[in-house]
Amino acid sequence: MKQKPKDLFAVLFIYLIALGAAIITLKYAPIENILWKTALADLLATVVVYIFSVIYNNSSVYDPYWSAAPVFIVFYWLIQSEQSGFMYKIIWLLILIWGVRLTWNWILRWDGMGDEDWRYVNIRKKTGKWYWPASFFSIHLLPTAFVFAGLVPVYYIMYSGTKTNTWIALFAFFVTLSAIYLEKTADDQLRHFKKTRVKENERIQTGLWLIFKYPNYLGEVSFWWGLFLFAIAVDRSLWWTVFGPASITFLFLFISVPIMRKRLKRKVY
Repeated sequence: MKQKPKDLFAVLFIYLIALGAAIITLKYAPIENILWKTALADLLATVVVYIFSVIYNNSSVYDPYWSAAPVFIVFYWLIQSEQSGFMYKIIWLLILIWGVRLTWNWILRWDGMGDEDWRYVNIRKKTGKWYWPASFFSIHLLPTAFVFAGLVPVYYIMYSGTKTNTWIALFAFFVTLSAIYLEKTADDQLRHFKKTRVKENERIQTGLWLIFKYPNYLGEVSFWWGLFLFAIAVDRSLWWTVFGPASITFLFLFISVPIMRKRLKRKVY
């Protein structure tokens, strides 16, 4: 067996251990509030993945957590809330499609334990011996917190008993599905470009990348706003959960985009 498949099986094993830790937490943690109990389980699962990141000396072990964790978290909420409505299942299905698609994109991009995201490599160079504490807070814990914040509107959707506004729900469905398609198309175009480009430092200027600066980021951010719109469709008083998609937007606008902009300055058009 080639090295990449072996490493992917290793990552799968790691995530099964993390899932097991989360399930034990959800079953035995003496916390009545489902939201906070899930937050604790999410944190412990992140710690498990972090430990294996240290063992394998590669923080990219955490990368699929962003897309994998929400699928299981929302499924747990759906089961616990005992919601049987069609819309609730559609929301989870959209998250499932998004999560599977994004995880698959990571699998196609990642080359194994010898391949660490270039952003983490830069952090490693800057922090030196303090890399692993920095990795825990900035690469593992921070994204987990942002994603959980983005899921808070979904939690209140699952536990809301008010009547759904059909038109807003349809609009939310359109926004969320369009965001998934936008991100998928952008990722596919970027992957094809990397395989066919002539120069290593050449910058993509075709397809969606000619229209938008960062279409993959736009798709990701729009996905979380789509989930928030579902919350508004269920109960307009849930407007305060806007901090969820706003947090994701903040992450991309003030952290991800500036880092990418700095990297792209070294690429030619």
